[in-house]
Amino acid sequence: MSQIKDILYLTTGSTGSMSDCAAQCTKIISKNLLVLAVLLVETVVIILSLVFTILNIFNSDESGYKSYHPDLSEIVGYSFLEPIFVYQILWLASNIVSVITLHIQKPYIFFFTLILPIIGLTLCVILLVPSVNHLVSHHFDVSGFFMGFVCALAVFVIASILFTIARISTFRKMVKKMKVVQTTAEKSPEDPTPEAPEPEPIRVKDPDEISVSFSRRSTMSMNDERFVPPPRR
Repeated sequence: MSQIKDILYLTTGSTGSMSDCAAQCTKIISKNLLVLAVLLVETVVIILSLVFTILNIFNSDESGYKSYHPDLSEIVGYSFLEPIFVYQILWLASNIVSVITLHIQKPYIFFFTLILPIIGLTLCVILLVPSVNHLVSHHFDVSGFFMGFVCALAVFVIASILFTIARISTFRKMVKKMKVVQTTAEKSPEDPTPEAPEPEPIRVKDPDEISVSFSRRSTMSMNDERFVPPPRR
């Protein structure tokens, strides 16, 4: 039982029950639905491209690669496939770490996972420029695979720009939330709060203490009509 609590503490930061953990997961998913969708789409694209890279590295050689993909081999040489394969593995791992980071709310670890997608976006742009140039220079007389590759790469570049904006927005929210939590923690509820002094009880004065004053001013209205002269002696 203690091991389960330790695992819950490492993943959620608390030793709550499994229902609390599920509720927290649901809350995190609802708040980070956009960036989780981004990570899902990226992961699918990376896995598809990773399958293509693996097939060309392990089931083909340089001559076979050039014969099967004559247009693509002019843009991405066979010698670049192994570095691309390593980078795809790292990018996939960074997406997995990003999901874990969203769960444990560690913004600075999430910041490091931003680096690989940004580098990937840069590499995609670098590949897109010569690919479009090759397409135009050959007057679109290329293979259907290369045409699909250029279109998919262009769509992915545009989507990656939006994905990067979503990631940066999520990172800013996480940093802001962390600052709020730190500020709240500085005001610890365990510190004793000074109690307000109790109001003094109202003392009812004795009747003897109440001073009675009499006004010497006449309350009768005095005017000429009601004036009656005093009797003469």
